[in-house]
Amino acid sequence: MRIINLVLLFCFTASLARGQSDTVKHKYTLFNPVPRDKMKEMETDRPDVTESAYTVEAGHFQVETDLFKQIRVKADGVQSIQTAYNVANYKLGLTEKMDIQLVVPTYVINTTRDVATQNITDKAKGFDDITLRFKYNLWGSGGGNSALAILPFVSLPTSSFASNGVQGGITFPFALAVTEKTSFGAQATISFVKEDNNRYYTNMLYSFTFGHPLFKQLDGFVEGVATYSPYSKTTDTYANGGLIFSANSNLNIDAGLNYGLNKSAGNIYFIGFSFRY
Repeated sequence: MRIINLVLLFCFTASLARGQSDTVKHKYTLFNPVPRDKMKEMETDRPDVTESAYTVEAGHFQVETDLFKQIRVKADGVQSIQTAYNVANYKLGLTEKMDIQLVVPTYVINTTRDVATQNITDKAKGFDDITLRFKYNLWGSGGGNSALAILPFVSLPTSSFASNGVQGGITFPFALAVTEKTSFGAQATISFVKEDNNRYYTNMLYSFTFGHPLFKQLDGFVEGVATYSPYSKTTDTYANGGLIFSANSNLNIDAGLNYGLNKSAGNIYFIGFSFRY
């Protein structure tokens, strides 16, 4: 609770400090969309783990999806593989500072394999839990070199193969323009997860990311992520990287790898896209 209170206090104080300089006048809404000629550069929560501190333009729709994502973890003679198809985040801009998001994992396959024999010991597939998210920009939506947002979320027990119960949490994404071309992002996430003993635990995630253009339409990013689970008493760390190809101002295609730096972390491979309308 001390960490949560400190983060909330920081966000509240920072929001007050920036309140006078934020020039957003809230004239655009869901029913009075931002004109296309006034739309800013598209901001996305993917492909890195670190969420964007910016919201979708008011009155506009955006979809960001992992077309293919695979998580491979090998430990204690067992290999766990989760393969997901079209894990889509559907986003709608409500105001100049707020959007609503619905994350829908269309099809997921969980496979457990014995490493020694390569035999499959368990396999489950189907629709997974849906997550509802809101993002509110505390500052930065009206311009400037930095931005901070608050992103609460709740996962609903809609899985066809697991019983996770209602879970949720809150994320605080931060963005900073280091130079004209180099961007920095960071976040802290507190999530409440139901474990196998039917008790809830407070998991933590911290991340930071750097993005930089490589060529005219190609950007790259590198990222560090650390997660902590009090249930398993483990800290997993990742070194991530990926490429983002901007086909146009409203369409990005990306691919990358999250490389686990410790055995329990595993590796994550993904390819996806983001589209704004």
